[in-house]
Formats: sequence, structure tokens, C-alpha cells
Amino acid sequence: MKLYHKWLILISIFFGLSTAVLQGQDFKSIEPKKMQKDLTELLRIIEAHPDPFTHISEEAFMQRYEETRASCNTTHSIPEFYRKVAGLVALIRDGHTSVHMPEDWLLDLRKKYGGFPYEMYLDNDDRLYVLKNQHSGVIRPGSKVIAINGMATDSFIRAVDPMISHECKPFRNTILDGSFELYLYLIFGRSDSTLLTCVLEDTLTTVARNVEYKKWKETEKDSRDLAEKQIDKGEPYRYDKIDKGVGMIQIFSFSVPDLAYYDLFLSKTFTKIRKDSIHSLIIDVRGNFGGWPKVASRMFHYLTDKHFKTMAMSSMKVSEAYRHNFLERYPRFRFNKTNTRQLSAYYIERNALLNDPIGSFAIEDQVFNEEPIKEADEFRGDVYLLTNRDSYSAASSFASTFQCYGMGVLIGQETGGTKIFRANAMYEQLPGSKLWVAMSTTKLFTACFNEEMEGIKPTIAYTPSILELVSGLDTQLMFARKVIKKMQAGKVKN
Repeated sequence: MKLYHKWLILISIFFGLSTAVLQGQDFKSIEPKKMQKDLTELLRIIEAHPDPFTHISEEAFMQRYEETRASCNTTHSIPEFYRKVAGLVALIRDGHTSVHMPEDWLLDLRKKYGGFPYEMYLDNDDRLYVLKNQHSGVIRPGSKVIAINGMATDSFIRAVDPMISHECKPFRNTILDGSFELYLYLIFGRSDSTLLTCVLEDTLTTVARNVEYKKWKETEKDSRDLAEKQIDKGEPYRYDKIDKGVGMIQIFSFSVPDLAYYDLFLSKTFTKIRKDSIHSLIIDVRGNFGGWPKVASRMFHYLTDKHFKTMAMSSMKVSEAYRHNFLERYPRFRFNKTNTRQLSAYYIERNALLNDPIGSFAIEDQVFNEEPIKEADEFRGDVYLLTNRDSYSAASSFASTFQCYGMGVLIGQETGGTKIFRANAMYEQLPGSKLWVAMSTTKLFTACFNEEMEGIKPTIAYTPSILELVSGLDTQLMFARKVIKKMQAGKVKN
């Protein structure tokens, strides 16, 4: 094996360096005049944000903005301009406020150059690993990547970091490894291959050749996990009895296409939980990037007979930018701006948005109040909530309510979402570059909120190692089962 690796290193260094320079410079370009207009439009969009200058002063932000304008005096490629716009927006430090490449940009590149063959994982100590090799590459899962196209991995991370909008570093790492292929293009340009230097038992430098798109797509489809399949079905939830007396509800997203169907799922599930004689219920929101807090509240009525809040408070900024965006999406409200308040899964104070003074704030602390509702099959056993760094937005607010009202034990990692966050983003496309900008409009305070940038911390911490992640075993769930056994054993003794 080691001799093979040595020969592979020598061959692939020569071959890899020759292919790495295939990075094309033929991306679509944008002229200075259009960039200046886009930057003016960006500033207008930022007006919708409830508090953009919490983590950077307005003076410092405007200085960076003017420097960016001055630097856009020559023709740029779209990726070059993206790096600058994304860098500006990332200064706001809000994961819901972000910049995205033009629609189908990455898809078109995959069709032409193929798809990146590996799934990556960046741990919270900034160590980059190959997590999955589902396209028959030579790099073994669990290998640590120490260089990319000759650039040290830590230098690559530093180059990418300014483009990523995030509150906390762990969630930044989720974004980076989840969009690794995108950042390869943004840093290195076009190529049908990437030179990776990895360490496992030995050092391996090899060319990671992109996989032809059709084959790449088929493999990706075949390897989809349960969460992706359930979300595609429009049913981002599932219940299973996993042990004697132990049940698990997985919520993959709090964005549900059919609220009535979700309510039916909950009703049937908790009836089944009763019939299954479940004494310990696990609720899993790992990998759940959010949705609507009002959806999250529905399950809590089966777990508690007390009053609770899904959010402590929300503060929506009334801005010209948000009002214009809303009326463009819902033109019927142009001629009927009264009686438009909507209490639904997705809450927005429409009356305030359409009628209150520009620059004012609509403060809401009543709509998130949940009075006790007597459900037919309420659960009164032990409840355990599984979280990880991918639990974000409505999933982290779910965890906050769960913890705040003492509904059970939280096991896992601190959530990627924070107790105070900005959300309810509007989307605008910059006319010249066709970049998309997501801009938060509302500041949200979860139950028992405290300080900025504070995630929901577990009662019992558990972080899987890279070897556990590579194994394919759900060791966090295995750990939770052990906790449950100890808890049940303790009850028997008492």
C-alpha cells in the first residue's frame, strides 16, 4: 500500500498540476457600470434588515462598502464580483442574510465539467475530512485533507470565510462543507479536477476528477438519505419504535407543505406511541435547518399541558424595500391594505408592513403564546431531544422552547442557530450580475433568550468523532439509547 501511494504521489503531482491550470477564465463578466448599479441596489435592500449594524458599526460598514465600489472600476467575472458582494453582506453576521450565485450557475458547471466526487466534513477545529466516497474515488473516507490545489487547507478556509454569512463558527463549517464544490470554483476557477493532498495512514496526493454529470446525478440520487427522501415526498417527518418502550420522531424540516396533513401525522403518531407503550420518546432535529416556529409549536401540545411560547418576541422592520418586495410577490394587496393580518404557519404582520410608517418596527409578543390544548393522546413519559450544529432557525428555536419549559433532556451539540436571530428573509435579484440576495426583515427572540451568538446548549453533550461519522453508524442515537437505559434502570432502583 505504501509503495503504491509513493508512486501515485509522483504521478499525480505531475498530472494534477498540469490539470489544475485548466481553471478557465471564461466565466461571464460584468462591466463596472452594472456593478455600481448592483451595489446601489444592495444598499437599498439592506434597508430591510432590522439591525444590520449590530456586529459592525455603520461607519465601518460604509467604509468597506465605498472601498468595494472603488475596487469595481474594471470588468469582473461574476465569481469575482460575488466574492465582493458576499464579503459585504457577511459583515452583518446573519445566516439568513446571504448572497447566492445566479440560478443554475453551479448546475451548468456540473453539466459541463462534472460533479465533485466526494462529500466533505469540516469539524469545529477546522480540520477538513473526506466524509463519503460514493463515486469510486481513491481517497478513503476519514482522510484528512491538508492541501487543495497546492493551497494549505487552513489558507483555503481563511479565503472562503469572508464570503460566508453566519452567526457562529460551527454553522459556518456546515455551510462550507455543504457547499464545498461551490467554494472550489470561487477560489480556484473552472476545472474538471482538483488536486487533494490527504493524510490517513500515509500521505496521499491525488487528482480528484469530476464525475460526468449524468452519472454523478444518478449516484447522488441513489445515495440520498432518509431526510432528503422524506422532504422530497413533502413529508419531512417520521415516527419509528426503535426499542422496547422507546420511540423516535424525526423532524427533518419545519417547512411543511400541508399543515393539515402534518397535524394528522402528529395525531396518528401519538396514538401509536400510546399503543406502543412508549415510556421514552426521542425527538430528532439534527440536520433540520428550520422552517416556521408555528409548525414547531404543534408538537409541544402533545408534550405539555402548560402555557408556553414558541418565540418570546419578534420585531419586524417596516421598510420601503420590504414593502415593495411584498407587493411584487402579492400584487393583490396593492388595493387592499386593511384586514390583512394573517395568523398561520408562517407569520407576518401584514397590516404593519403595508400601513405603518417606514422605519418603524412591528413588535409582536402575543401571536407566539400557546395556551394549553387538550390532545387525545398526550405523552407523559420521558422526552429526549437530539440536536447538532445543523439544527438551525426554527429547529434551534424549537430546542430553546423545549429546554426553556423543561420538557426533557437535550442530547448532542450546541445548535447552529442562536437564541436571538434574524429571519423571515426577502429575496431580491441584483439586475446586472443576477446574484440573489436574501435579506432578513425580522429580529426574533427565542424562549429564555439571553445574549447574542448564543446557541442552545445540550443537557448532555455529545459530538461524534470523524471515525464515527465515517462508519455510517448513528453513534449519537446509540449514546441516547444508553442514557435512556440508565434513566430507566435508575427508576427501577428507586
